[in-house]
Amino acid sequence: MIIKTEDYIIDSSILNKITISGSMRLPSPLSYDQPFSLIKKALEESTTILDIDLTDLEYLNSSGITSLARIIIQARKDDKEMKLIINKTIPWQDKTLSSLKNLWEKLHIETN
Repeated sequence: MIIKTEDYIIDSSILNKITISGSMRLPSPLSYDQPFSLIKKALEESTTILDIDLTDLEYLNSSGITSLARIIIQARKDDKEMKLIINKTIPWQDKTLSSLKNLWEKLHIETN
């Protein structure tokens, strides 16, 4: 399934992999529930590590980061492994997303 807006694309068409690209500036953590439902569904159905590829995500505001953190906490509760694939050339990704590793020991960060 693919969610496509003028600003961002979330693609879950590959098993155990989500790709998010563009720029996400939604107004509140609640407003991320619908677009991030693809991540939650993929996490529930995941049989191995769920890869979340963020290498083409130019911007994610604090509400989006909060929502992503909640998904990581859910992964910890469900004992599901996740991997965030980040882009080191986008400064906020390396700085902010790397700190999410503290939420769950089975969260892997891969730089691209």
